[in-house]
Amino acid sequence: TPPASGRSSPFSAHRSAEALESQNDEQIEGLRAKVQMLKNVTIGIGNEVKESTVQLSQMNDAFAETGGILSGTFRRMNNMAERQGCRFLWYIVFLIIVFWFFIVVWWFR
Repeated sequence: TPPASGRSSPFSAHRSAEALESQNDEQIEGLRAKVQMLKNVTIGIGNEVKESTVQLSQMNDAFAETGGILSGTFRRMNNMAERQGCRFLWYIVFLIIVFWFFIVVWWFR
């Protein structure tokens, strides 16, 4: 507080400057902690993105391999169907009916 005469003493001005400097230092430390926290969060996000990219790449490779296997299977199945003629179609119809029967029985049990 300033003296009663209305003028501030050099001691109080120095003390006030020290108090302001101390407050600034505290606020700077608070900001440093927040910046460090944000840095850690962004590094974590970056690591997560890298891991996700690797996983997506692996999944893409696995799906491509599976697609190749399925296309070969369907190609062989079509060749077999062409050789056996109509009998293959009846097998498929029979399997669909059996599958449908199991679904209906399971649904209404």
